[in-house]
Amino acid sequence: MRVSTRYPQPLRTLALSVLPWLVAPAAQAQLNGSAGLLSNYLYRGISLSDDKPVARLALNYDGTAGWFAGGQVVTGQLVGEPHRSAQWSGYAGYAQRLPSGLSWETGVSAYAFPNNSNWSFREVYVGLAGSKFSARLHYSPDYLGFGERTLYGELNGGAMLAQRLQAFWHGGYLYSRDNALSRRAEARIGLATGHQGWQAQVSLDFTRLRSGTASGRYSAATTTADGDWRHQFVVTVARAF
Repeated sequence: MRVSTRYPQPLRTLALSVLPWLVAPAAQAQLNGSAGLLSNYLYRGISLSDDKPVARLALNYDGTAGWFAGGQVVTGQLVGEPHRSAQWSGYAGYAQRLPSGLSWETGVSAYAFPNNSNWSFREVYVGLAGSKFSARLHYSPDYLGFGERTLYGELNGGAMLAQRLQAFWHGGYLYSRDNALSRRAEARIGLATGHQGWQAQVSLDFTRLRSGTASGRYSAATTTADGDWRHQFVVTVARAF
């Protein structure tokens, strides 16, 4: 079965339902999902919704032999698009627990933008997770259609504060081998809770962009001076099923 880390995993921001830690691990294969609203759709510190609210539907499958898969659709809005459009993503992979109690995983993910297909891209990733942390490294040969080879590393963690209240944190860095202006750091801290299938999360997200970056391709609101950190609150409400 898939090993649960018991806290939100920003690795799968585009591919998993909100607050997967609320779903208790089981000894058999399981299918679950969620439908909800987000005040902003951030992907690695950059808005793919033009800093507007979105709706999201996600499905996830965890098999008994370590295989897992899932996907989601979001009503995003890329810069220059006059209207909202569907943004699809999917992933598949394999995970196993080590004798030490840690678990490793590897997989592939794909991201599709039907109204702007030149943005579509794929990644492969590897990861290591414990009961309170996870670390992952992603590689894409053509990140978001920029023609850039990128590595994205991230660390995630969390802690239960009360029976239905959890704190979580995330830090990531995107490295572009072909364009130094695309490199950026981002981070997130937040609180999550849930009750009778309803899930809620609030986070404070930070992004550090370089001066002259091509971030305007994502959203005009991402422009910032070199070295400055942009920060914003993001609220998520969802119903699990």
